[in-house]
Amino acid sequence: MFLYDNLPIYILMGLILITISIFVYIKLAFPFWNVQPVYHVYDFWRCLYSRPFRIYPRFHAGVKTRFCKADVVDVVPYVDATMEQKKAFVNLVQCYSLADEGVMCMFHLDNLDAYMNGHMYGSYLSFYKPKRYALGDGSLYAPEGGIYNGNDILYTRVDGEVLKEENPRGCVASRSGELVVRGHKEVVYWMDSLVVATGVATGVSTGVSTNERVKGASAVAKIQRELFETHVYKVGLIQWKELVEGAIGVWLFRRIGSLLSGVVPLVRFYRREYDIPNNPGFFKGVYPEHVVLVEISSANLRKMTDGLERCRGHFEIWGMMDEGCLVGLIRAGVIKVYILERKGDVLAMYFFRDMRMVVEGPERSGGAVLELAGSIYLEGGVGLFRRGFLGSLGEIVKKSPVYRRLCVDDISENGVLDFGEWYCLGQIQGAYYTWNLVATSGSSVTNSFMLF
Repeated sequence: MFLYDNLPIYILMGLILITISIFVYIKLAFPFWNVQPVYHVYDFWRCLYSRPFRIYPRFHAGVKTRFCKADVVDVVPYVDATMEQKKAFVNLVQCYSLADEGVMCMFHLDNLDAYMNGHMYGSYLSFYKPKRYALGDGSLYAPEGGIYNGNDILYTRVDGEVLKEENPRGCVASRSGELVVRGHKEVVYWMDSLVVATGVATGVSTGVSTNERVKGASAVAKIQRELFETHVYKVGLIQWKELVEGAIGVWLFRRIGSLLSGVVPLVRFYRREYDIPNNPGFFKGVYPEHVVLVEISSANLRKMTDGLERCRGHFEIWGMMDEGCLVGLIRAGVIKVYILERKGDVLAMYFFRDMRMVVEGPERSGGAVLELAGSIYLEGGVGLFRRGFLGSLGEIVKKSPVYRRLCVDDISENGVLDFGEWYCLGQIQGAYYTWNLVATSGSSVTNSFMLF
């Protein structure tokens, strides 16, 4: 009888314990992302919103956590970046952006300039520079979480005055673009090249024990989190002070391979890598009368801009870098665009990107890597759309025979293309995520177009 009399109290205590357990689990399982303004997997109520919305409608200086480390992360507007800073950024990307030792990164200064210039809003670089302080006995003290070797030292006096800067141990970049999600338009910052230098402490070198590998991976993750949050916070603060109402408050980024735990992606996709067929006849096709394949260059950029304007409403999710940057990348040869048209009307568009990667190996298995960044099919039949793709790729390979591999994300209308006769080297997961923007899932990869 006593048990039944106190049943409501037991139920209440049970609910409280369950709530506390869930809260503790979230804090332990997602130490970084649970404090970030992202769409969490446990935010069940947010699926009730039909339209995308900002978590923080306006940026304010209070949006920061323990991961914000302004003392070790320097943010540099790209227009003010020195040649030494640009070289340091390129060096980090070249040496540490790829985990596969059989792949070389060919990213260089001209590529960096092409990506970071031509935007409506300022572009930014951030560098992670861990500090070492001189102690009274003349020894040096390194704060916890740093990755060092004997040659990288930040020389300081006991009072903290810096005598010599060490090389940065990590970097990240951001540039502006446009994101439209089911009619909701946002100017966003695209975050790219989040790279951390690895060394003995990361377990990359041979002869490192398991404990050292675990500690190294933990240190890299810590630096990545501090770089991410501090970069977003400092850039947001700069935007807020300079633009106030026009400040960019939404960020977009992509993960390839290991996806984020506890965060709902905006778009999830698969990336597949293919050997490009070594047969010129494979790419030849006959087009109907009045249908031509046109390569976009400085002389006919208007064709591309008119085509993009027409395609803007073709997808539920539309992400695009600023037009000035896209034009600069085309002129630099990084982005290659082809249009299939009939009497001036756009039938299809194909966007390729030089990934600035070279795979080491024998003549046919090794070579440069090309990416089909996106394709748009408007009219003219699926067969013609596929022939236009093969014709575009054939023209690129004819002009630059160094390309041996093609990466294809099954995003936009790449999935309409037929790769049944191609040799697939493998596939990997990928996803796009938003920071400070909640957009409920529902859009398929074929209804999404991203080019950043």
